[in-house]
Amino acid sequence: MKIRRTISIDKNDLATLKPILDSNGNNLSLAIRQLIDNYRLEDNLKKITSDQQRVIMLRNEIIENKVASLIPIPLVKWLVKRSLGVPPLGTFRGILEKYPRLLGKSSLTFEEYIKAINTHGDIFGYQITQQTEISPDLKRIRISFETEDPEHLKGIVISYSCLLAHYPLNLITKKVVESPSLIIIDYEQCNSEEEAYSSVMDHFGYNQMIMDEILNNIKFWRRLVYILKADNYQDIIISRDIFLQLFKSHDFSDDLCSLITMIYSVSIEDADCHDIIRYISEICETNGLIIRIEHNDNEIKIFHRFNEIDIINIVNDTIIRILEISGNHFNLKKSGKVTMFNRM
Repeated sequence: MKIRRTISIDKNDLATLKPILDSNGNNLSLAIRQLIDNYRLEDNLKKITSDQQRVIMLRNEIIENKVASLIPIPLVKWLVKRSLGVPPLGTFRGILEKYPRLLGKSSLTFEEYIKAINTHGDIFGYQITQQTEISPDLKRIRISFETEDPEHLKGIVISYSCLLAHYPLNLITKKVVESPSLIIIDYEQCNSEEEAYSSVMDHFGYNQMIMDEILNNIKFWRRLVYILKADNYQDIIISRDIFLQLFKSHDFSDDLCSLITMIYSVSIEDADCHDIIRYISEICETNGLIIRIEHNDNEIKIFHRFNEIDIINIVNDTIIRILEISGNHFNLKKSGKVTMFNRM
């Protein structure tokens, strides 16, 4: 049922309303309906939480400016595990300076430091078993780190070695013997923090782009954490430049098989050829490495995202190797931004 009403409109309001009237053919009824729709939309937006708004804004920014890619969580976990970084010199200086006071002493000898530290059952929140051997001259020390949680062991040992490099311990990392759940390190005292820290970098700092990037752009990464929490950790957002550097720094071929197994819960050896190609396509499309893959029983065509020949070759070699593992043999027919494989 239509209800007719006579309304009066202020001159200024009419000027504001004019664009809406013009867009609706000077039909006041349609213009009012548009205003009502706009009001409802605005009202619904108010019901969206601030965290959800952050997600929407960031994703709009990504789409409009192409500043980043949405990366699956398993891939980022793999990247971070492969990119263990050494904390900067000075990070743990405050801890060592305050440590004697926590024990009610004005200072500690080197041997007292080691004995006190060795009594801890955990390091940085993780349960670690330490076995310490000290040379008679108190200059050399061997620590065996063992844990039931090997996933975090190396990262803990790196940070701990950085702590031991600080004054007054100044322990050089001399030798490292690694296994999945046990790491044995020989340390030796020196005269300066810088020399001790340099030894930690020599052993563990060979690839720490993630660490350096976070330190150089704290605000961005803090904001990223907020976004991830708001989005229930479904995806992670990482700069395409950073991802490209990370990708170039690793042998991606050795890890993509385990990534496929982890995400899709399948064995490469038992999976169908078409499924394998689909898995590779989904992972590489999601992280921005390729645009798409087209294939049939005898031919595969890959449309690459990057122009760099190194990246193209890595992706091509990876796909050929994984297909060979699954019992499917292809050779390279044409390489480049559009790559073609033929079945052998």
